[in-house]
Amino acid sequence: MLLPRLSSSLLRLPSSSASAPAAAASAPPFPPRGPASAFAATATTGGARSTGVRFPGGVRRRGAVAMASGHDARVAGIASSIRVIPDFPKPGIMFQDITTLLLDPKAFRDTIDLFVERYKDQGITVVAGVEARGFIFGPPIALAIGAKFVPLRKPKKLPGEVISEEYSLEYGTDKIEMHVGAVEANDRALVVDDLIATGGTLCAAVKLLERVGAKVVECACVIELPELKGRDKLGDRPVFVLVKAD
Repeated sequence: MLLPRLSSSLLRLPSSSASAPAAAASAPPFPPRGPASAFAATATTGGARSTGVRFPGGVRRRGAVAMASGHDARVAGIASSIRVIPDFPKPGIMFQDITTLLLDPKAFRDTIDLFVERYKDQGITVVAGVEARGFIFGPPIALAIGAKFVPLRKPKKLPGEVISEEYSLEYGTDKIEMHVGAVEANDRALVVDDLIATGGTLCAAVKLLERVGAKVVECACVIELPELKGRDKLGDRPVFVLVKAD
């Protein structure tokens, strides 16, 4: 998998020194996760980062600098439930694996609850989930706040008439699509995905919704990789994340 904002007083929390577990051939499919790093929900444009240990082709993360708008013990539990897999799907990538979060009912519930608490009174009429992991977090949020859910899919996955938005990849381009009529002018939209990295997919999702006249209230992600500067691509569009991986 390989991030203005709401005004708030931001507090720097201490970072953990625990290293991400290294993958090993003899390790069980879901090895025990280490102690939680200090993470917290943030809706800022940036913040300080902790340093990691360099290794060939990437960074072995050993914690995070949390920028918080408040203390919430649930966020630490969410952070500790996310497994980091080095060198997947290729060397140098630190894969943020949310499948271990899904195995933890409390962490999964807390993730949804934190988003619902934030958006339940914002008049959201549509939750747009980005393929594929936005389909995991988007529908329960939509149900809880009384909004419709719209899947934003890769090309040729939707059966009806579609509208599409192209975005750039490292080598070439890709598209994201939604059904014509699924989102209407004056809808208030929330875009949901599991992670913001370079920001290309989220930016395309926002543009797609804005083209049909929707107002994008915010983009919501579980994880942000700040070093990839995805927020820069989104400009002044608000982004809210629960966990910042350094």
